[in-house]
Amino acid sequence: MSGGIWMGKGLSFRGFGHYFPRHCEEIPADLPEAPEAEAAVLGPDLGVERRHLSDDTETVPYMAVEAGRHALRNAGLEADDLDLVVFSSWSQRRYAPEDAPRIAMRLGAGRALAFDVCAACVGFVHSVQTAAAMLTSHQWRRALVVCSDQFSRRLKPGRRGSYVGGDGAGAAVLEAGSPDDSRLRDSVVLSYGEHAGVSKARGSAGWTVSLPSIAQVAAATAGEATDLVLRRAGMTMADVDWVVPHPGSTRISEELVRRIGADPAMVLTNLRTRGQTTSATIPSALSEFTESGELRKGDVILSPAAGAGWFSGALLYQL
Repeated sequence: MSGGIWMGKGLSFRGFGHYFPRHCEEIPADLPEAPEAEAAVLGPDLGVERRHLSDDTETVPYMAVEAGRHALRNAGLEADDLDLVVFSSWSQRRYAPEDAPRIAMRLGAGRALAFDVCAACVGFVHSVQTAAAMLTSHQWRRALVVCSDQFSRRLKPGRRGSYVGGDGAGAAVLEAGSPDDSRLRDSVVLSYGEHAGVSKARGSAGWTVSLPSIAQVAAATAGEATDLVLRRAGMTMADVDWVVPHPGSTRISEELVRRIGADPAMVLTNLRTRGQTTSATIPSALSEFTESGELRKGDVILSPAAGAGWFSGALLYQL
């Protein structure tokens, strides 16, 4: 890879981690039929065979800490080695104070600056870009990016679409090292106020509701972010080994893969086995697939995402 805004900055992913709640629910075969508008969002195949549901002890901060510990172990680091903790969560917005300082404290990262960000399902991309920008100031060297969500609690029970949502957390350690070792090549986050109503919370319960156009909007906007990072790197999809996206739903994933011209065989997600975990989908998948050996050192990976706000984003990097 020859270009990108982080080239020559020495930024690399050092390790990944994940956490999924203890309770795993198998999705029943006799789900209720989806109304036409909901079917347009989901596609004909729900795309989820099982999902994880958190109990009252497995809070958003609890899952974040567990995923963060996993990432630190994978990176061979201690919590005291961290300079930054960047935390992303979308599914639980009614909280005060913000969660990141408490997560850093529970990890034992007492000297790290910790703060929250949000961009819904683009939260991981947004967090990585924020951490990367701060690491290149040379004031900090290592950052833990951690995403934790309880999306199952933001979908109205009883509907077919509610079975897509799962709970979980994913994390990554990002490190600034030698300028010659720049494996994080590029990142971009874009916002679109004109699409703000495509996916939003409604009613006192804050149930998430999406328009039937969401798959087309997600594919178009995440495709725009993908085009940008590939163009800046002087690359095409033929130069990418794997696509690890935020899938959203099978319909959204299919539209996105078609839009960016990717071979479906090169797309890796954990949607089918974990459910849709919003900002945690990309980092938890990276953790699982590196742990299983499917993703290997040296692989070139593209991670596009789109989500409520409206936002889109993409990461381009090498393991």
